[in-house]
Amino acid sequence: MFDEIYTEEQVERVLNGVGIEPASETESNFMVFCPFHNNSRTPAGTVSKEKGLFFCFGCQTSKNLVEFVMAVSNRSYFESVRYIKQKDSETDIAQLVNKKLYVTPEFVQFDEVLIKRLNNQALETPRAMNYFHSRRITEASVNKFSLGYSDKQDYVTIPVQSPDGMTIGFVARSIEGKDFKNTPGLPKSKILFNLHRVRSSKFIYVVESSFDAIRLDQVGFPAVATLGANVSSVQMNLLEKYFSDVILVADNDEAGSVMIDRILGKIGSKISVVKIDQ
Repeated sequence: MFDEIYTEEQVERVLNGVGIEPASETESNFMVFCPFHNNSRTPAGTVSKEKGLFFCFGCQTSKNLVEFVMAVSNRSYFESVRYIKQKDSETDIAQLVNKKLYVTPEFVQFDEVLIKRLNNQALETPRAMNYFHSRRITEASVNKFSLGYSDKQDYVTIPVQSPDGMTIGFVARSIEGKDFKNTPGLPKSKILFNLHRVRSSKFIYVVESSFDAIRLDQVGFPAVATLGANVSSVQMNLLEKYFSDVILVADNDEAGSVMIDRILGKIGSKISVVKIDQ
């Protein structure tokens, strides 16, 4: 049962049936208020539409769907299994109508309290601050960009915002090695890191990494990051919309070449290219 594949409708019926109504949703997850800690402002929990896996970014609780139903409804294991099976064949007319009428918002507000807590944890943890300093990120930038640290996972976190400045999640990377994680459903292809702070500038430096954008900011250059070499059409439209001159700062490798070719092909008349050695 732990590796069970569910339908999206089944998972939603299970959640509604145990009193956990999804606050919003992304393409692959339902966003819910976590029932395992005091979470009432913005939803910190996610439930996978396919596997029913619950995870809370606030208290780090994780459960499969059976365990989740057991915990929130006081059912036994076998009662929970039967309950989930029953929800596979139910038809909720009201839910189907609401689904047709409900328009999923482009961006969903992320938990600002969690972002602040992770930021405080970074500032108070020498391991995190030593890591930021090794990447030439100053304490002032840790504060300005609300950079965080999760001691349970040993990851640093970089909050990302929509073009109008609403926090919509974070990207994270391990201090040891090069493991990366994003908050589920993070629409990286629809945003440029740091855009809301610099969109009034006439020119912009474009880099791949959020840390590169932060380092440029530290020396007074307005910069955004694409958060990957595979630049989307939405990201290029944002560059066209807000800036007259675009200075592309790309790594001198295959990924950098892909990034250059993609952007030049779309908005070449606005672009200057600078290649840097790794």
